[in-house]
Amino acid sequence: MKSKEFLTGVFSRNAPAYRERLEEAMRKGQAAGRDAILDYLKPRPGMRILDLACGPGTLTIPIAKDLNGGGEVIGIDLAEGMLAVARQAAGGRSLPVRFLRMDIENLQFPAATFDAVSCGHGLHFLPNLGRALREVRRVMKPKARFAASIPPSDGPDPSPAVDAFRKAIDKRLGTAPGQPELAETRAILSDLDRFAAAALAAGFRFAETERVEVETSWDGPGHYAAVNSSWWAFAARLEGLSEHVRQMVVDEGADAVRQVTGDAPFLAPAAAHVLRAEA
Repeated sequence: MKSKEFLTGVFSRNAPAYRERLEEAMRKGQAAGRDAILDYLKPRPGMRILDLACGPGTLTIPIAKDLNGGGEVIGIDLAEGMLAVARQAAGGRSLPVRFLRMDIENLQFPAATFDAVSCGHGLHFLPNLGRALREVRRVMKPKARFAASIPPSDGPDPSPAVDAFRKAIDKRLGTAPGQPELAETRAILSDLDRFAAAALAAGFRFAETERVEVETSWDGPGHYAAVNSSWWAFAARLEGLSEHVRQMVVDEGADAVRQVTGDAPFLAPAAAHVLRAEA
């Protein structure tokens, strides 16, 4: 199965849990990459903004609120489950927002349509990064801003708790499925210089990249295991198991974390690479 088809299915089926995970991180101020996107774009009334790989609306809805009734934000994603959760989250708020199913590599908008474009943790799922960046540049107005964040594949050195959870899941379910189609994209995005160069090659007149780091807080091993079991690489392997077996595997992961943290709350490192660019 192609990576795009596989990932679209996984994200669709796990959309509600994914939204809860992201909402908690945003609420705690522990989504540094996405916060950097909002800081750079500075949404304001009258703007028309495109949110790529919008997922459950984690960025789309805050952007729509900042427009204060004037302008529009359009969130696009390939995962119907994510779009359904996003529409539900935005429903009843009278926000200037729409959610459409669309591929970043083939945007269905005229040239020079948007005043700004955002992408929170989506570019690393694209087989053809260059094509996607050229499409983004094409639909942006002159001097419009683009900001994107991605989790670098190297990441910070995992904390003992993070490492323990990963090893416990891998031992029980095997390693995460490989994504060879995405290898080149992820190699580019994990190198800050190559990431900026890719944006410039796509036609942006300005591009800079930065690594941002933050510590995430967890109430204890059970909280960490429950929340992170919805991350795509874990969720994909838990699918198809009975609820009893699934819970057993998650509990084993929590026990592995408990071996190194005890039952106390703990902190774990997280990082993002952030691109700021201008058309």
